[in-house]
Amino acid sequence: MLDTKLQEALSEVEFKIDVRDIQGIPSHMGRKVVRLNQWGAQEGEPLGIVGSRYKPIHHLDAFGGALESMKAGGIDFTNHEIKVDTYENGAMAKMELLLPSHHALVGDHNLSLKFVARNSYNAKWKFQSFFGWMNHVCFNTLVSGQKIAYTANRHTTHFNVDASNKKIQNAVNAITNETETFNKWWDTKVEDDQVVNLFKTTIAKSQANEIKIASGQSETNKKQLYHLMGLYEAEVAQIHGKGDYGRNGAKGSLWCAYQSATAWSTHLGDAKLNSTNNHIVQQRRQADVRNMITSKHWKELEKA
Repeated sequence: MLDTKLQEALSEVEFKIDVRDIQGIPSHMGRKVVRLNQWGAQEGEPLGIVGSRYKPIHHLDAFGGALESMKAGGIDFTNHEIKVDTYENGAMAKMELLLPSHHALVGDHNLSLKFVARNSYNAKWKFQSFFGWMNHVCFNTLVSGQKIAYTANRHTTHFNVDASNKKIQNAVNAITNETETFNKWWDTKVEDDQVVNLFKTTIAKSQANEIKIASGQSETNKKQLYHLMGLYEAEVAQIHGKGDYGRNGAKGSLWCAYQSATAWSTHLGDAKLNSTNNHIVQQRRQADVRNMITSKHWKELEKA
């Protein structure tokens, strides 16, 4: 049974929906997802146009089921903080849950377990969720490199909510053991040129195709690299400004590189955004960070 605070947050997505035929268009060519008023009539414009195999996953079922799975998995909800946001008249929804009872110390940084789930009725988002950590020093959301920490399911007739929630339950133990890795990153010294090369081969790599690169366009997004290195230098100054990291030629740590990447994916001050796309940009950047910390280049730095 979910407590009152959780139920109140979920009330944001309690509205009813339906998938209906579009007048004049055969159902196999497309249908519409509509929001219903209290009398069962369509309210406003369609939330999305979807294919014939589309199976809606109600926001309430997706988020509520995830919360129930975490409770069954032994997650402690004491002093939890929950936030549920909707976008585009409810077509898209995101739930963020902070669990301060599950905490860890990395260096002198205090972390709390965090869970994020997303869902949509317009096919822009699959139903997806992930466990990560929130750093209370900078409020970065720390993404995990463990595949088990993530679930993603398309809205089709093959989707099984119970199976998805079982994956969420299985991820609980895996993610809570991850802070040992974080402490190793804190102690792993790196030099500036190593971090530059890391960013060049991952999150600052240009999206230009091979033809553009062959014609002289840089393989590196220089503006993004400059911004990331600025974030990295700020992390080094804040974390390791005094001590061994200022000597022996090694200015920073792998933890600083990770923190600068998560700052980039959490705080979107460098992006030109509006209220309809900032959550999409954040999702893409979090995926980029996850790919960075599972990349060959990152693994090589871990061994150094």
